[in-house]
Amino acid sequence: MTKIKTKIKPPELVQQAPDALYLALAEVRDLQRTIVVLRSELEAAHQERQRQVQDALAAAHNEAQQVRATVMSLRDTLEQAQLEREAAVKVAGAATLAEITQLRETVSVLRGELERQALENSEQLQQAGTAHRSEVVQLHETIRALRDALEEQQAQTDPLSA
Repeated sequence: MTKIKTKIKPPELVQQAPDALYLALAEVRDLQRTIVVLRSELEAAHQERQRQVQDALAAAHNEAQQVRATVMSLRDTLEQAQLEREAAVKVAGAATLAEITQLRETVSVLRGELERQALENSEQLQQAGTAHRSEVVQLHETIRALRDALEEQQAQTDPLSA
């Protein structure tokens, strides 16, 4: 503890003291009021800053949720598009496979038809060749028979030339 030393004040200081004391007390009250007002403003500013921070956090949270929702929506859309593309590829693959199978069957049928026609043509050519040879043989026989008949007729009409 500190001891306060009191001095004896001259009488004129004593009279000035109550006015000075009054002024000092008034100044202290003014300063206390100023402190209260400043503290109040500081608390209000602090509360305003807290409110702004909370608003910013809420806005950031809302924006993050919107971004998440957008990402989920885009992901779902992308997955749906991928499923549709895979289904289209499967359908196109099946159609292509069916077309290939049909073309192979067509080629097989056409090849069979071509082989059948070639066989028929070969048989017709053989038959034509056989008919031609038979006709040639028959014509040779006819020529021989006619020559023999002519020679016989000439021999009968001209007995000496024989």
